[in-house]
Amino acid sequence: MNPIVLVIDLVANTLRLLRNLVVAALPAAEFVAVTVSGPLPERREPPGGLLRRFLARRGLMQLAPAGPPESLEEWRERLRVLAGEPRVRGIVLKITDLTAGPASVESLRTALEEFRASGKRVVAYAAAMDLKAYWLASAADSVVAPESAEIALHGPRTEVSFLRVALDRLGLLPQYHHIAEYKTAVHRFIYPQMTEAQREMMEALLDGLYAEMVSSMASSRKLSESTVREAIDDGLLSASMMRAKGLFDAVAFEDDLPAMLGAGGPARIVPWAQARRGLRLPYRWRAFERRAIGVVQLIGAIVPGESRDLPVPVPLLGAHFAGHETMARAFRAAERSSSIKAVVFHVDSGGGSAVASDMIWREVERVRRTKPVVVFMGNVAGSGGYYVSCGSAHIVAGATTLTGSIGVVAGKISAHPLAERLGVRREVLGRGQTAGMFSGFTAFTEREWAALRWWMEEIYVRFTGRVAAGRGRPVAEITALARGRVYTGRQALGLGLIDEVGDFEAAVRRAKSLAGIPPETEIPVVTVRPPKAAAVLPAAGAAWLDGLGPAVRLMQEPALLLMAEDVEL
Repeated sequence: MNPIVLVIDLVANTLRLLRNLVVAALPAAEFVAVTVSGPLPERREPPGGLLRRFLARRGLMQLAPAGPPESLEEWRERLRVLAGEPRVRGIVLKITDLTAGPASVESLRTALEEFRASGKRVVAYAAAMDLKAYWLASAADSVVAPESAEIALHGPRTEVSFLRVALDRLGLLPQYHHIAEYKTAVHRFIYPQMTEAQREMMEALLDGLYAEMVSSMASSRKLSESTVREAIDDGLLSASMMRAKGLFDAVAFEDDLPAMLGAGGPARIVPWAQARRGLRLPYRWRAFERRAIGVVQLIGAIVPGESRDLPVPVPLLGAHFAGHETMARAFRAAERSSSIKAVVFHVDSGGGSAVASDMIWREVERVRRTKPVVVFMGNVAGSGGYYVSCGSAHIVAGATTLTGSIGVVAGKISAHPLAERLGVRREVLGRGQTAGMFSGFTAFTEREWAALRWWMEEIYVRFTGRVAAGRGRPVAEITALARGRVYTGRQALGLGLIDEVGDFEAAVRRAKSLAGIPPETEIPVVTVRPPKAAAVLPAAGAAWLDGLGPAVRLMQEPALLLMAEDVEL
């Protein structure tokens, strides 16, 4: 026990006691109005990084005036506090501009259901709803919308633009190879239309996501699945139609809610920003906390070197780049910490660099020898995102997580035909028969094609071998499931590619169990921030180039573990 920390705890808890005595004498909110919007990242973001502030001061990017988006971590903490406040009867959940992925919405639905299980009410309200927003709202006790509400329950879809014909017309020659037939990250460049394998896979993904949403909405609303499917087939509905179908409980304006929720008079509904000041704070004794669960996060494309964030996303890759050096420092910090008894490795990535993925896999596999490592897959954990996960002790994913994609892509686009058409002659000189292999102005020779395919096969064999070892299954079984195919979390569970369908909290419970800690024991769950690497802050003109460096290096690699499937709600 640290005596200094104990003194700080005593002072802090004494102040909290005095505050709670004052708060208990004040009128409390019956219902707390909370607004859900944005992308719902899993963990709260650290304060704005140095580079982001540097760019903002020079007008190269704009920081959100309201700060970083609210995380699922913050939502769970908020709901736990409100669930423990006896004077609060429930929440009014206002939904607006929800951009979160399906697995993130699924996680918040679970948190709302647990809040309701504590005896509290959840009333969802929105003036406009798409299918994703209604999916979240359906987890509430009551769903309310105004008469004029815009309801667009269009089902999930995927759209892929195929560029082969356009590239041919431009004089650009795409030369890519993929292992295997379901590895479709570069299909848009090499085929004029969707292949049968890609269509089969995308249909299965849409079926899986659609079935999950319909089933959970029907169960929450106590309706038949056919009723929910009919509403989605209608697409555009009015609030009165939604109520007639049993999908809404009331048609009313927001200012009608106090009267609707009151018992013997209008209910007191207070916004969260105001209500939080009137809630009693829990007491915390950090001096007695000797155990914790550490969280290491991998968000975005996997790249060699250090992690980077860009102000705007790069096509196919996004705005976040997870560097293997940064990830290694995070794992080693978790390994060194005597208080961290297990690690939850949160992965939300469609993959990237093959070699960087292998370096991160090695850290997972190495740390696992001394401490349990449990993977929690976010909205996407495919290709390289699955590679880095397969060495863990246990894998948890959402039912709607996109995962798998065990395969390899590689190649280039040659501008030689376009240059010839324009009268541009570029002379390429070199030594060795493959010196010009990745020049943008030459086509692959037969020798270069053979070398590329050999290289990819070696990576693919290593990938499937890593998965087979991690999952404790024969390589032949994994090879049959691999072939580049993407699965939903529910489908992956049935195939043995993950161990459990659940949310982040489920991963924490499993980590505790593997560490010999009773799952119901309350201990801190801390995000491990990797120690800073020595770096020189780039000049204003070079800041963007510094951020783009990982993307450029990634595109220069001979072979990639990259997944490009996307399903829209």
